[in-house]
Amino acid sequence: MIGRRSLLAGMAATGAALPLQAQVFPPSGYGTPIATSPFPPEVFAERRRKVMAKLGGGIAVVFGAKRGGGDSPVEAPFFQDPDFAWLTGITDEPGAVLVLAPAERRFREYLLLPSRNPEAERWERERLPLGAEIERRSGFARVMRTSNLGALVTGLAERFKEFHFFGPVVGPDSPVPASLELYGKVQQRIPGVKTTDSSKLLTSIRMVKEARELDLITKALAATARGHLAGMTQVQPGWTEGRLKDVIEAGFKAGGADGLAYSSIVGSGRNAASLHYVGNGGAVRAGDMILVDAGASLTGYATDITRTYPASGRFTPKQRSDYELVLQAQEAAASRLRAGVYYEDLQEAARDVFRRDGRIDQFTHGLGHHVGLHVHDAADYSQPIPAGAVMTIEPGLYLQDENYGIRIEDMYLVTATGAQRMSTAIPRTVAEIERAMAR
Repeated sequence: MIGRRSLLAGMAATGAALPLQAQVFPPSGYGTPIATSPFPPEVFAERRRKVMAKLGGGIAVVFGAKRGGGDSPVEAPFFQDPDFAWLTGITDEPGAVLVLAPAERRFREYLLLPSRNPEAERWERERLPLGAEIERRSGFARVMRTSNLGALVTGLAERFKEFHFFGPVVGPDSPVPASLELYGKVQQRIPGVKTTDSSKLLTSIRMVKEARELDLITKALAATARGHLAGMTQVQPGWTEGRLKDVIEAGFKAGGADGLAYSSIVGSGRNAASLHYVGNGGAVRAGDMILVDAGASLTGYATDITRTYPASGRFTPKQRSDYELVLQAQEAAASRLRAGVYYEDLQEAARDVFRRDGRIDQFTHGLGHHVGLHVHDAADYSQPIPAGAVMTIEPGLYLQDENYGIRIEDMYLVTATGAQRMSTAIPRTVAEIERAMAR
């Protein structure tokens, strides 16, 4: 039996529980975690309480993202796992782990962080020692090192006999998720411990955006609008796709964004007929249609907008006809979007528009997705869409024989009675686009 004494002995053996008087804390504002982001610790503590109330009992382990590998001496950007970030607000600590134990009498949540390496920190960044300061910044009363994860989880499993699996659900050829791998090892050593599929729980909660989340998304959309407008109003034949991309992304930053939600797609002419075109060296020619799929992010909250417009500022009759067909498909789906509808019904509403026009084979992707902490955010597409969800609707036509593609993508806030288009500041109709591009 693994009891409190064994657990403490294991912590001491790994050097995890250093005497506080031997620890040196950096000045305020230094060391990681710097703080919870983008909200104060109380917000994330309330989220965890909400999740644990739904679990009832058992144990759940949520792994944060690890730093990517590689031999570069310069640290690559780190992106935290969205579930872990939503539950903890800890976005600057690779390899962190959250353990929830809702039936514990007193301490029901544990934050585990990798051990320090002071020599490595001289090259990279300083990290906090364990103690009161790290507890204050994180909002956790129990912060431990990840070297104690096995002992902690084993002791909890021995008492509560149940694990909750939050996901992700992956295919048979993918690596086993870290939490399931850990659960399996413990179950081989403690008889009678079961695993409950709770993979829909976080998804169902995260699909409904809090007011504070909507505020950040709205601000990120304002920055996104500034970038799209800068590109649309300044582009000229003779530019490269890369120059247009730079103008758009500079507009995001000038609008207050602190990052990109994803790698921007800027395709001119035939390049726009590739759904997720990855180049940016093509020339913008007179007569080309330009497809721009780009979104700013703010404190981790994403946006996703696509606009297609003529390089010369005016649509040809054929381009106008095709563009208005795509817009009709978008509006057909948007008119049905409200709480309680199913995603597949929205997709069929858009597909029906193309099917009636004999163009269904040129619409080759899904209609849209949820947006939040990730550009393709947590969602259960088999269930009715809830009020408070934020979604994109993005139909398209891709015509390589015509040397262009057209996609129109907007973000919508789902309400009980309909949906609010959140990206109204960016010209969308033919008349709006031509007016914005008039020189």
